[in-house]
Formats: sequence, structure tokens, C-alpha cells
Amino acid sequence: MPPSGVLFLASFAAAAAAGVALETATQVRAQSPVPLLSAPLLDAPAPGPMPAPVWHNTSWLNTDHPLTLDELRGRVVLLNFWVFTCYNCTNTVPSLVDFDHKYRGRGLTIVGIHTPEFPPYAGEHDKGNVERALQKYGIEYPNAQDNDSRTWNLYHIRYWPSFVLIDKRGNIRYEGYGEFHLNDGSYRTWERRIEELLAE
Repeated sequence: MPPSGVLFLASFAAAAAAGVALETATQVRAQSPVPLLSAPLLDAPAPGPMPAPVWHNTSWLNTDHPLTLDELRGRVVLLNFWVFTCYNCTNTVPSLVDFDHKYRGRGLTIVGIHTPEFPPYAGEHDKGNVERALQKYGIEYPNAQDNDSRTWNLYHIRYWPSFVLIDKRGNIRYEGYGEFHLNDGSYRTWERRIEELLAE
């Protein structure tokens, strides 16, 4: 084979390998709880009024019955997609607990959607483990077990933690992802959004 042909094949193989590496890295980023300190969606409104999809989770904690979107109509709802083994998720929990204490009485309902990242043998699917995590972090708001990722997929979620803010009419108004902390810029952004929707 001429040297030019060998060079072409080597270049093609290198490009293909790079493509595979890029695809793999993208898949890992989409599935792993990684620090997302510059999350462009944190301050992004939804493109227009979009009815929130109806979830059908049957296993719940911190509530005596499975919550439905219909029964929450008239309240602002903040969905938090998380898993207790995710460092970024648990770093954000104090802010959510704070929102719950400040705004529950004014019409906000926070709903945790606990979606495992790893296979069942890792323990994230176990209700007892989730319950212990809620106690550890002082989480008193309702949490749904999303062991089959059905609600995660219904809302097209890609990252832990992710957030969906739903208005009193049941429409998605804001979506975002990434870790934030008490009183930082992202915390204040979400607080402004909550107050805005509560005032409507």
C-alpha cells in the first residue's frame, strides 16, 4: 500500500477513536453527578407555557399518600431530581430545606424525585436507605422513589441535581441543573423565581 494510503488509514482510525472518546465522555457527563458550577440553564425560563407531565410514582416518603400534580394545582411546585449518593445533590439540600421552611406556608411545595444512578445492588433503590438520607439531611418535604427513572425520562432530565419549577396552573416555567448553596447567586435566582410565581 502506498505511504499516502497508510497515512489516510491512520488518520481515519485516529478520527474514529476521537469520535468514540467524545461520545463516551458525553454519555458519562450526562449520567454522572459532576460539579456543574457554570450551569447555563439555572436562570433559563421555559420557552413558553408547557403543561408539566403527570408523574405516576407509587412509592413515597414524607407523605401519607402518593402526591399527584392535580392535587397540587394552585400551589407552586419545585421538583428536585436527586439521589442521596450524589455529592452535588446533597450540597444543594440545605438550600431546598431553607426554601421549604420559608415558603411552604406561602404556597410552595417541594417534591424530591429520588432517581438512582447505579444498579440496585448499590443500595440507592432501597426505601430504608432513602428514608435514612432524608432524616440525615433534615428533609421534610415529600419524596417520590423513581427507581425505574420513569419520571426522570418523562421530564427529559440529564443531570443530578436538576430542578423544574411549576406554576400554580401546572405549567413548567423554569428548568435548571447544578449545585448551589445557601445565599449564593444561584440560590437567589431560584428564590426570585419562586417569589415571582407565588405572587401570580
